[in-house]
Order: sequence, then structure tokens, then C-alpha cells
Amino acid sequence: MEYKRLADVYSKLESTTLKLEKTDIVARFLETVEKDELEMVVLLITGRVYPGWSSQELGMSSGLMAKAISKAYGINSKEIEDEWRKLGDLGLVTERYSSKKSQSRIFIKMLTVQKVFDNMRKISGMEGMKSQDRKLDLVSELLSSVSNPLEARYIARTVIGDLRIGVAEGLLRDAIASAFFANVFWKETLEQKVNGDIRLKVMSRSVTGKKIVVDEKLATVLEKKYGEDYDMLKSGNDVVVRQIKKISDDELLKKEPGIDYIFFHDVSIGNETKSRIVSSVEHAFSMTNDFSLVALAAKDGGFTALAKLKMNANHPLKVMLYQKALTIDDAFGIVGKPAAIEYKYDGFRLQVHRTDDTIKLFTRRLEDVTKQFPDVVSVVRENVKARSFILDCEVIGIDMKTGKWLPFQKISRRIKRKYDIDQTVREIPVIINFFDAMMADGKSLIDVPFSERRKHIESVVSEGDGIKVARHIITDDVEKVNDFYKESLSKGNEGIMMKNLSAPYKPGSRVGYGIKIKPTMDNLDLVIVGADYGEGKRVGWLSSFHLACYDSDSGEYLTIGKMGTGIKEKSEEGTSFGELTELLKPYITEEKGKTVAIKPAVVIEVAFEEIQKSTKYSSGFALRFPRLVRLREDRMPEDASTVDEISMVYGAQRGRG
Repeated sequence: MEYKRLADVYSKLESTTLKLEKTDIVARFLETVEKDELEMVVLLITGRVYPGWSSQELGMSSGLMAKAISKAYGINSKEIEDEWRKLGDLGLVTERYSSKKSQSRIFIKMLTVQKVFDNMRKISGMEGMKSQDRKLDLVSELLSSVSNPLEARYIARTVIGDLRIGVAEGLLRDAIASAFFANVFWKETLEQKVNGDIRLKVMSRSVTGKKIVVDEKLATVLEKKYGEDYDMLKSGNDVVVRQIKKISDDELLKKEPGIDYIFFHDVSIGNETKSRIVSSVEHAFSMTNDFSLVALAAKDGGFTALAKLKMNANHPLKVMLYQKALTIDDAFGIVGKPAAIEYKYDGFRLQVHRTDDTIKLFTRRLEDVTKQFPDVVSVVRENVKARSFILDCEVIGIDMKTGKWLPFQKISRRIKRKYDIDQTVREIPVIINFFDAMMADGKSLIDVPFSERRKHIESVVSEGDGIKVARHIITDDVEKVNDFYKESLSKGNEGIMMKNLSAPYKPGSRVGYGIKIKPTMDNLDLVIVGADYGEGKRVGWLSSFHLACYDSDSGEYLTIGKMGTGIKEKSEEGTSFGELTELLKPYITEEKGKTVAIKPAVVIEVAFEEIQKSTKYSSGFALRFPRLVRLREDRMPEDASTVDEISMVYGAQRGRG
């Protein structure tokens, strides 16, 4: 496939903000992709060249990308930087210089998706002293090979990890379902407005050459109410009218027998059928953390192939996330009674994977930290009685002098430590607290009720020094929960977890299967999405940081304020301006004057005096007197506090006032 085709899809996606339209663009494109190229295309649509389970990234900063542009087009580096500041987007800068070279490319060989993918994988795997020069060569080769300036725009954006096309996981899930299974509608959804017209009218003018099965009762309604639009739809497609009471899995496949659309009369059957399709795609992703593999299975064998996808004990899953509640009564209202109540430890979360003799440890950011924790590996090997598993746990540090548990910031350096590991093991011993299980003996447990998953942990973990099953009780009594909450806080924990005993494990989702309760004015975990360079003694440093929370519905990051306090001048005093600047530089995607835009990557814990309503920021809220507490290296950007959580805290403030 020519890369230009993919670049055209990127451009269409960038030109619309409508989720349904984006989903349709991706779905119709995926339908046309050949089987041997599908995995590459799906990964590139997400802006990656490795699946979600891999922490491997391209690893090229915007500064290095600017050098690649200079090398490819023979432009002075300063001119590139000036243009970058003016346009604020290296993709547009690359496109502009590419267009000036387009006359010399009349007879150039077309750039393929395979070539782009191969070069980018080579870039991501390069390390060492000469790797920078080789990376520049590989990117420059791609930029010099484009036949259209649009291709250059998206090559540059992919390399720096800032594609800007708005394709989040939920959208890709729906697109895969739409591409490889029949598209399901019923009367209400056919009457929904799309671009100003009802969907049926839009489809009558845009859908041609497809097989459409219509329930006979709905056909009568459509004939009477929307005769002209329905007649046009029939004239351009193979429309089959029949009674639909139930639809088989095989009929839902586009591949065979080739039904593209099904119009139900019964809303409940339509809803159930659509849910079955989307759920099968979502479940396959939960098992694999790899949409490229899911898309290939859906195209190749539909429900049967998706159901055959298995967990891999060497590939980390996305961890299940938890909502917050302000009161125990609120939490019971969500998780039900009775519930499991657990300590919420102030440590860092690890997934522990084992296949035969191989044990691997992954952070919630899916980073492999096995080498940093030989003590954990040893304890697991000796005390977990199973040969194949994936377990979820919280690791907390122990103060050697007092025997008390250490707060997270004291032990987070063990995650980053690459050298003198034996010394840090002695200085900061840890305890592992297992609280959930995702796989046992090669079989998935994510659909098993939590009560059974907990029993499994208790059956395979031999508690001892350095290894525990998370302390918990099962109760429906608010007073008992309150006493347990106080006990947990007195131990130095963050609070408690309350869990639905019948709930499955939902990787990557913040669903109501578990609730965390912490002190009301708890700090927020926020993402840095921009910054301003300082003046005076802070010249050259980023000194004012733009903060954002996460919108789990849209997958977007919504601004909530700026922060410039709590950061130190000197690194020995704590997190410094210099340290933050160096940490954020690789993620800078735009530069306009003294203001830079930053790819959501770095999560920080932020304290504040109050949350206020505000139209200034996209979240609709603003923080009063925000200040840095600590870096959260263990958090992924999507683990940040959600706009719903912030709204809840705002409401609680109002209630107290």
C-alpha cells in the first residue's frame, strides 16, 4: 500500500471533530486494507509501531526531528526552528519544506506503508553513541522519498508521537467492529442527526453496492415515513426485506455471507446485537492489549477468531482503574452490599507475570522493571505456588530503622535505578501485597467474579516476610468500614478500596467495580500538556506548567490551570525547574514564543487550595493555588484524575460551604 493512502486518511480524520465521522472514516479504510498489511496500518493509525503491551517508543525528540528536516531538505537548523516557532507544529514545518522540493520528485518511487513502518521500527530499536546519526538518516530517507507533502507532515508527527488525528481506543474499537461485522441500526438510530440530516438520508446518498437486511416491520415504517430516502437506498444497494427475530453470529460477519448492514425493528434485539459485536472486540483487546492483532482476527474469522485470542504472560495488560467516592454510603451504592474492603497502600503497582521459570515485573506504565527488583522476583518464585500466572499487586517500601511503611516518593527511585541495584535492595526493602489475579495456569480470570479471583490468590500465595495478600474484610456495615478506613490511614496508607464481589476484571477501564475512598481534599494526579519558559534567574527553564485532567469519554486531556510553585531551584532540594525542563523537552510538540505544547506523558501529583468553576480552561474548572507535590513516574497519562472526579470534589466543596 502506498503511504499516501494512509496520509489521506490521517488528513480526513484531522479535518473533523465528530466521533461518529472519525469512526466511519477509519472503518471504511480498514475494510479495504489487505490482510498482510492490516496489523501495520492499525498500529500506524494509533501513532505507534508496537502494540499497546510494549513500552517501546520511537524515542525521537522534537529537537532531533528538526535536525532530520534540516538534513532531508538542506535547510539551516535555525531557519527550521524559526519556522517551528511561527507555525507551532513540526508536521506543518516539514510539509512546507517538502512542498518546495516537490518539483524534483516527479519520477520518484512511491513510498509504501511497509517502508515507513520498517524505518520507524529500526529507529525505536536503536541505542548507543552513533544511534542519533542513524536515526537522522532513517527519517531523512523517508522525508526524501515522499511523493506528496502531506506524507511528510504525518511522518514527522508520527516520529515525535503527536499524530493529532484524535483516534482514541474506544473509537478504534468501534471502527474495527464496523469494518468487519455488519453495521447494526434500528429506527431511532436511523433517525439520529448526522451532519444536519437524519442518518437514513445520509446513508441513502453515500452507501452504494452494499447488502442490507431490513426487518419487514421496519421496512413498512420506512416506506411510509421516509419513502424517497428509503427508495434511493434500495436503488443503490442489495436490500433484502425479511422477518428478523434472531440473528446468528455467522450472519453478522461481512466476510461471509457478506451482510454489510442490518436494520432491526426491535430496539432491544438491535441493542443486544450491537453490544455483542462491540463487546467481542473489546474483550479481545482486554486479553491481548493489541488492537492490530484484534483487527486481524476480526477480519479473518469474526467471533470465532476473536474468542481464540489468549493472554500472553510476557505481555502486560492495562490495569483496571478505580473511581473515587467521597463517602462509604456512596461507595456501597456503586459496588453493592456486601463488599470487599481493602487497604489502599501508598506504594507502586506491579503486574507479576510468570511462564514456567520466567518471571517478569511490569509497572502500570507497562515498563519492564524485572531487573530493578531481584528481591521481588526471588520472593515470588519461592512463595507463589503456580507455574503460569498474571497477578496484580502493590509494592510498598519499609523503613529499615523504624520498620514503618515508606510513602511512595521514598521508594519510587527504585523504579528508576539502573545501577547499584543490590545497594538499593538493601537500603529499601519492600513488601508485596497481592490483591487481584488476571490469569492462572494459562487461563484468563478476567471474567471470573472478584470473590473467586481473591480465593485464587489466597490459595497460591504463601504469606511470609516480604509477601502478603492485601488485608481486607467483607462486610455490609458502614461502621465496620469506617473503623477499617481509620485503621488503614493510621498505618500510613492512602485510604481504602471497596470492591464488588461479583465483578469481573476490566483492563484499562475506570468502571464501578471498585471504588477508592481517600481524604476529601486529596491531591490530584494531573498531566503536563504545556509550559512557558521563564525569565531572569529561570531563563532557559520551563517555569509555568499547564495542567490537564483526563476525559475518559473522549480520551482527551482538558486543561485545568497553570502551576509554578512547589518546584525547587536546586535539584538537591527536590524536583527542580531544571529537572522538569529536561524531563519534558523530548515531549515538546509545538513552540510559539515562550510557550510550548507538550505531548501528554508526564504525570504529577498536585495539591491545591480549592477547585473553582472557570470558562478559561477546557475542563470547565480551575485550581486555586496549585503546587507540585511529586512526580508520578508510576502513572500513565490516562491514569490522571478525571474531569468527573474533579466535578465530584468541586460539588463536595460546595456542600461544605
